[in-house]
Amino acid sequence: MYIAVTRKGYKDTYYEQILLRESYRDHKDHGRVKTRTIANLTKQPARQVEAIAAALKGRDKITVIADNQKQGKSIGLSLIVVFIMKLLGMSTKLSKTYEAKTALVLIAARVAIQSSRIQALYWALNEDKILNLLHFSNDEKDRLNSKSIYSGLDYMQENQDRIEDKLFYAYYKNNPPKRVFYDVTSSYVEGDYNDSELITYGYNRDKKKGKAQIVIGLLTDENGHAISIHTYKGNTNDAKTFADQLDKLKNRFNLNNITIVGDGGMIKSEDIVKIKELGYDYITSIGKASVRALIDDKSNNMQMSLFDEDLKEIIGDDVRYILRRNPVRMEEIRKNRENKILSFKEFAENQTKRYNTRYRAKRETLIKQMDKKRSDLKLTKLISYNIKYEEGICKVKKRNGNTISKIKSLATVNIIIDKAAESDIEKPDGCYVIKTSLTDKSKDTKENIHKAYKTLIKVENAFKTLKTEFLEIRPLYLKTDKRIKGHTALSMLAYNIVLKLKEYTDLCNLDFKSTLRELSLVK
Repeated sequence: MYIAVTRKGYKDTYYEQILLRESYRDHKDHGRVKTRTIANLTKQPARQVEAIAAALKGRDKITVIADNQKQGKSIGLSLIVVFIMKLLGMSTKLSKTYEAKTALVLIAARVAIQSSRIQALYWALNEDKILNLLHFSNDEKDRLNSKSIYSGLDYMQENQDRIEDKLFYAYYKNNPPKRVFYDVTSSYVEGDYNDSELITYGYNRDKKKGKAQIVIGLLTDENGHAISIHTYKGNTNDAKTFADQLDKLKNRFNLNNITIVGDGGMIKSEDIVKIKELGYDYITSIGKASVRALIDDKSNNMQMSLFDEDLKEIIGDDVRYILRRNPVRMEEIRKNRENKILSFKEFAENQTKRYNTRYRAKRETLIKQMDKKRSDLKLTKLISYNIKYEEGICKVKKRNGNTISKIKSLATVNIIIDKAAESDIEKPDGCYVIKTSLTDKSKDTKENIHKAYKTLIKVENAFKTLKTEFLEIRPLYLKTDKRIKGHTALSMLAYNIVLKLKEYTDLCNLDFKSTLRELSLVK
């Protein structure tokens, strides 16, 4: 349990609630972590709320504030955030203008409270000393209001490339990364966006049906440090974002002799040609269909027998393939397939029962539903079925409550699993192939290449931090494309601060979120 303070702003008025909450895992919703409110403490005396908060944190001594005393503004977390800003070059590489300082306030607020711009304004003006730490003059403090706070987003959008370039050279100095990692995600929006060139419907990775979205591409190094972020239209295909990244790496960051790592859906054949023209190398993967095609092609040496828990490799035609079968993933896939078969059997049983107990139910409808379910579960190649009809008694309930018996052809469904097809489908379970242009074994071992590809998980972790686990940049409520782009650019810098904070808390064996809560209480 913990104490949470929520604030809502309407025009120039702010409403605050103090709530006693707890987090729990909802097993009915795939184990997702949710929050529930236990009690509303808003009207309780401040001393009682402080005592409850202290007790929840396990303190031995509880400090009681006298009624005539007033608490100062928070400084602990902001002090650490500003320190890391300086460490990463943010507070020096961004200009000293009012708009740049406002952007830094929004970055700090995204780390500290993960809330809207209006709540960030309230936090900066009334609760925290962030304005003092960022050297706001009295005139600049007076200028801060519900409209001017958005100038930070405008500044980030207008200067994004320049800021990313400066931070790149400040962070890496004379030691640029040798490998860069790229992936794409989407972020859904709320509200109406009639004039937006960014927001539209597309493949939604958030599983939010009926929500318009934007697409976000992120470049990182092997430690997960974000190098650059780009906002695309919501229906942009992953592969179509890749050419922009090559242009950044070569023309903005002036990188040479690097390796680009991306998944199989990202780096296509035409991209590989351009990568080679730039003098770069690549590490990617190939899909199941391509793996099967390579196995069926007798002109190469790739065989199913090579796939094992231990890494194997094949080199030829300036391409190197790293092969492996993941036994854990293999079991997961087969278990999932078994569950799908059980699901189809249950569905068939329920639909047959429904057909047999409804006199007007049609055969065509039963067959159509069975075929659709089989197709949805992707079991068409594995499962077939036949239906036998025999005359029997169907009891029909009339409107007056009476039941009468009618003669109807009752259905019996027999499900058939094709064992030969099952054996063939199971062959590639857990198998994957990494494809790379790094063919020199003396420079790059198969283990290092495999490790580099697996490092892509750090980009996925970056997206989790940005979207759900901490920074919570979605859903978007901003109304202009310019500010949406500024928001994503600003959030990337906030992510780099969080990454550095996690590095320090991990070194000290501290829980990240608990540490930040403790720092926010330092006055």
